[in-house]
Amino acid sequence: MEKIRLLQFPIANSNGGITHYALQNWKWMDKKRFICDFATMSKHLDFEEEILASGSKIFYISCYAENNRKQFIKEFDEILDNGYDVVHLHTKQWKSFLVEELCKKHQVKKVIVHSHSTGIDTNDLHRREEEERLHEKIKLKFDSSMATDFWACSRLAAGFLFGEQIPTERIRIMPNAIDLSKFAYSKYIRHDYRTKYGLDNTLVIGLVGRFSYQKNHEFMINVFYELIQKEHRAKLVLLGDGELMPQVMEQVKSFGLVDKVIFLGQRDDVSCWYQAMDVLCLPSRFEGFPLTLVEAQATGLPCVTSNIVTEEVALTKTVVRLPLITHEWVEQILICANQKRTIERKKLVEEGYSLKEQVQVVEEEYAKGLGMT
Repeated sequence: MEKIRLLQFPIANSNGGITHYALQNWKWMDKKRFICDFATMSKHLDFEEEILASGSKIFYISCYAENNRKQFIKEFDEILDNGYDVVHLHTKQWKSFLVEELCKKHQVKKVIVHSHSTGIDTNDLHRREEEERLHEKIKLKFDSSMATDFWACSRLAAGFLFGEQIPTERIRIMPNAIDLSKFAYSKYIRHDYRTKYGLDNTLVIGLVGRFSYQKNHEFMINVFYELIQKEHRAKLVLLGDGELMPQVMEQVKSFGLVDKVIFLGQRDDVSCWYQAMDVLCLPSRFEGFPLTLVEAQATGLPCVTSNIVTEEVALTKTVVRLPLITHEWVEQILICANQKRTIERKKLVEEGYSLKEQVQVVEEEYAKGLGMT
């Protein structure tokens, strides 16, 4: 059987949503049916060895199109010369349609534009406003001739990237599915982690995400400062890294919370930390569809998130969406802290968030219309 050749672009040297989504699908993909390669703007991928060992390729692109258009075109042309049947473009915002145009030039049979976000993630206000204007300007020029398939992780994400240019019926909502078995609740892991990190008899509040404008750690520290006045046993654990970590550390220090806030960095054991937490908080300024909340719900962990995040994320009754008002978050966290875990695995499977089932849907979408069996 002839294999379907697939290119995923871009992934990055991070545990961010797009990279996580692409890699999880790849790991579960039928390797007898698909050859999946990757292109990245990162200079190095820590997980390179695992990808290459499977027979997949990684292409390191040396520059962004905005910085050196000619060189970018040269390198991407060389990548597409490998003859891909499908190019899966993971897109957060519009800067140009250059890659789509190159795919058309190379007569790629299936080009998927996949929306993963609902905002511009930069802490610089001036730059953010400029990028928002550029995004909206380019979006108006986007049309159905630019790709063959249009995917999004949520309806909000679809609207952000496609606007009214792509009819709703042409857009496929693809759930950010997870390996549910990995996030099954374990009281033994919970006890082990809470004991190991000195969290016994403690109210453990967690936030999982990059230290970036999008994730809004500044608000979370303000909330926690008020919370600690009412619940002295509380501790805040922060998982992730990013450019704003030093700024958040300074805020924690200025509030006198150094012994109450634990910076854990980027972790491979996030699933275990969900077990150790009592409440997960995600005060994001925007999100496409956060995997963090899917993972937390799989463990039955109560979650408080901003009401800016799409209501589609409330797959179970464990999620509460609130406006970014400090005292409301404090009150809700204290309420959630007294709730028992409610695990609704069946609901997550029914909604399409089991990776085992969802990867088969992705595979069939890749293969559809190619005439390859």
